[in-house]
Amino acid sequence: MLAAMVKGVKDVVLEEVPKPVLQSPTDVFLKVTATSLCTSDVHIVHGYMPPSPPFVIGHEFVGVIEEAGTGVTKFKAGDRVAAPPLPYCGLCAHCRKGMFGQCLNSAVFGSGATWGDMPGALAEHVRVPHADACLVPIPEEINDEEAVFVGDMLTTGYYAADNCSLKPGATVAVFGAGPVGLCAVHTASLFNPSKIILVDALDYRLELGRKMGATHTINFTQNDAVAEIMALTSGRGVSGVIEAVGDPKAVNDAARVTGVGGTLSIVGLFPGKIEFPIQELLMKNVTIKVGLSYLGNMPMLMDLVAAKKLDTTPLITHRMPLSAFEQAYDLFAGKKENVVKIILAP
Repeated sequence: MLAAMVKGVKDVVLEEVPKPVLQSPTDVFLKVTATSLCTSDVHIVHGYMPPSPPFVIGHEFVGVIEEAGTGVTKFKAGDRVAAPPLPYCGLCAHCRKGMFGQCLNSAVFGSGATWGDMPGALAEHVRVPHADACLVPIPEEINDEEAVFVGDMLTTGYYAADNCSLKPGATVAVFGAGPVGLCAVHTASLFNPSKIILVDALDYRLELGRKMGATHTINFTQNDAVAEIMALTSGRGVSGVIEAVGDPKAVNDAARVTGVGGTLSIVGLFPGKIEFPIQELLMKNVTIKVGLSYLGNMPMLMDLVAAKKLDTTPLITHRMPLSAFEQAYDLFAGKKENVVKIILAP
């Protein structure tokens, strides 16, 4: 089968590899019908999250089950399903606490031996372990493009917004208009805030943010984001702030605009150690929440997509066959042609 293989730092190519096989009665063998590149894939390839090549990359996908293990009871061949980035077991100590992203019996798709050696899904087929625990059925009324981001982008964006403990009429600021930040903007609307302020450097992404729910946008290369946000909130700062980019300056600006008693929600992945204005946060009684998304929200978010309450398809700017992976990677990693997300169809 065709698959995107990481061969080394800044070295990823499409090549023929053996198809995966079932290794456990709880596995399913999935035909991938839609998959996508994630910024963390680029981080892996560029060595920010040290790779351990060679391995098949990719963790955003949906597909159709072609074969189910004898221990799988909830799914059968022909079922359309969405998978999380990490296929959790649901039984270990971490899963029993709801920490599915830290499952003791699994690994992250497409991240190499450093992260558990689970072959990824930028491929024609993928093996999914713990199928009954982690897979989510895709309703008939939802197409692949509507479902493909539920497992990662949408779940992370919602987690970031939910962590802000927003109440109707609250104010929220989102730093970073990448796919996660845009999903945070989109899902923040579910909490009925009075203002959703989006901060980024790229005008085309800020414009997309407006379409996905932002009430105000700030290009920080043209305006002082901290001053603008404080002006929009009459000097009080915002109730909740989401850092969705993993940038040291952004997280410090986010801290400064968090209002008294507010919440700073961090889901961005940082390249290393950062300085943090802890004294300022202490004086404002700010709550800081940071971590991986709660994958248990996938069924609820899929229901909201089916009910037309959420729609992540505006994120899709390019559609290509998997055979064009190398071109797609160049576009996505280089942020060319106003790219946000690329759907690859095996």
